[in-house]
Parts: sequence; C-alpha cells; structure tokens
Amino acid sequence: MSPRPAYHELHWIHAPEYLFGMQISNAGQFFYASMNPAFERALGISISRETAVRDCMSEEDAKAICDSCDACLAKGKSVHDRHRLTLGGRRREFDTTINPVRDSQSGNIVKLVGSHRVIDARATGDAVDRTAKRRATAELELRLLSLQEEVQQRIASDLHDSTCQHLIAASLTVMRLRRAISDNGSVEKLMDDIDASIDQAQREIRAFTYLLHPRNLSTDGLKLTIEQFVGGFSARTSLKTSLQIAPEVDRLSYERQRAVLRVIQEALANVFRHAQATHVNVAMEATDTHFKLQVADNGRGMPTNQARSGPKAISFGVGIPAMRARLRQLGGTLEIHSSSAKGGRGTTLCADLPHGLLLKRARQPVQRHGQLEHHRSIAGRH
Repeated sequence: MSPRPAYHELHWIHAPEYLFGMQISNAGQFFYASMNPAFERALGISISRETAVRDCMSEEDAKAICDSCDACLAKGKSVHDRHRLTLGGRRREFDTTINPVRDSQSGNIVKLVGSHRVIDARATGDAVDRTAKRRATAELELRLLSLQEEVQQRIASDLHDSTCQHLIAASLTVMRLRRAISDNGSVEKLMDDIDASIDQAQREIRAFTYLLHPRNLSTDGLKLTIEQFVGGFSARTSLKTSLQIAPEVDRLSYERQRAVLRVIQEALANVFRHAQATHVNVAMEATDTHFKLQVADNGRGMPTNQARSGPKAISFGVGIPAMRARLRQLGGTLEIHSSSAKGGRGTTLCADLPHGLLLKRARQPVQRHGQLEHHRSIAGRH
C-alpha cells in the first residue's frame, strides 16, 4: 500500500469527507499514516509521519474511533458506526466507515483505511419533518371523520326533534284551514299541493335522519346491521334494493366493520340525493386477502371529474373524500365508475379493504329469522 490510501488522487484531494489511512502497531495501537486535506484542515495538523490517534483529537473521540478499529480487526470486514465527534471545531454526527487491507501473500490485515462523513442534519430534519407531516395528516383525517360522524348525528337529531315537528304543525294548520274556508275548488287544489309538499319533506327528512345515523354495530354484527340498514333505506325511500353480503364480514375487526358501514351509509345517501335511481344493489364478497364492496345504482350517473381521484378531480361536498380517507386509514382503496351520458347505466362504487385483524368468531350469534323480520317491521314504521 502506498503512503496514501489507494483512492483516486483527485478524489483524495478534493473529497469533503475526512479520509485516512491507518497503521497498526504490534501492541495493537492505531496510528494515522495519512489524511486527506479536508481531514487535516479539520484537525488543524499536517501528517508527515505516523501519528497516534490519541495525539490528534480528544480522548473521547479517539476512544470512539479506536473502538471501531478494534471491531474491524475482530470481524475481519468493514464496519460502519455513527459517532458524535468534535472535528473541525464543533461537535457533529459522523458516519464512520473503516475497511481492512490484507497482505496479498499471507492474507493478514496489515492496514486500515476509512472515512468520516458528516451526517447532513438538514436532510435528516427534512425526513423527520416529512414523517411528522404524514402522521399529522393521518391524525387530521381521523379527527375529521370523527367530527363528521358527530355532526351527522347532531343533524339527524335536530331534524327529527325540531324540523319534523314544525312540518307536522304546518300539516295540522292546513287541516284547520280546510275546515275554515268555504268550498272553493281552486283553494282546495292549493291545499292539496301544500299537503303533498309537506308529505314529501317529511319523507325526505325521515330518510336523511336514518341515513345520517345508522344502527350501532356492537350488538348485531356487520352482516345483520347492513341487512337492517338497507331494508330501512328501501322502506323510507321507495327505492328497490338487492343485497348480497358474505357472512365472513362478521369476522372483521370492529374498526373495519364500522368503516364498511360508514361507506355504505354515505354511498346510499349519495344515491338518494343525486342519482334519481329506481334500484340499488349492495354486495360484499370475501377473497383470501380482501373484502370487496360494491354499491351500484341505475341512476343518471355523475360527472366523470367527480368520480375519479387525483389532482384534477372535483368533488362537491365531503362524502367521497371522507369515504376515501376512511378506507385509506385501513389500507383500503375506493374507485367510482359512472356514466353521465343520457340513458347511462348509473354509478358503481367499488371499495377494497384488506382483512386486517380478523376476529376468531362473529361478535354476536346470528339472530333467528323471526327476530330479523321483527326488526324490519319496526324499521318500516319509522
């Protein structure tokens, strides 16, 4: 080995890293045999002969470097360590790499070569910042989803307790007016129109309150809850529905069951509000690794730029972004396929959710058929 390590001459001279060659004494001590200009400037010395590591820097720094050299000798291969060293007048983090050089004849380690590379604090900080931002974004999405549920429940309660009561009062007032006015055909027609508007408003409010605040999963499990929810949706909206739900859905963790129910809830609310459909189908099947949910209607479709995701997507309201965020938190995806052309085939929502943590058995025993019919009959009266 030449007095300087076998690096390209230009790299040796101009490299910003601290490069060195090191000799090993018979007593196992380490001596710098050569340093590149950057290392010499950092230490404020010039190596003209072999110099002990401990004579070039503080005792603490020398010990850290010698420990890495001992590890290189013991392992017989390169070692990589992170050290906090005072080189160049200030204490900084360094990546230290030390490589053994073997004799071509005996194969014994006769020298060491290595480098100290300053760790870029800014780059490390940027990586930490990016991780923190991703974590903050995920936490914000969860908070927004939680807030959305709270707002929906409050709206449902207010609509039922206040708005519906006002409409009932208005309907009673119309009945009194009918009795008070004389028999006039045109007035009767106006009263009929008012009655029809009030009935339609009450019907829509009942549907919205039901869609905004579905049943609690904790008692019935996901499959039965979906069956009850879709049955109640059909009764309140006069939309025909069909349903196919794999029984395996009850083995999903509660967090995933709730996410699936919320997606179905939001999807059916969108169908009711916008699709002008007459039929909607809800299907959920299980594969070896995923559950696949599909909600398809035969309505008028939606603009393409609302259905797709990406930077150019346009979405009115929070429904679709909320569904995507909820699924993304659990490693799932959401796609929407729609035709807005006249006479189109409606909209199909496709959600894909990995199994995640499956429960060993369903949360609750499946209720008897008679109990299910009882629930449906109650739902149809509200």
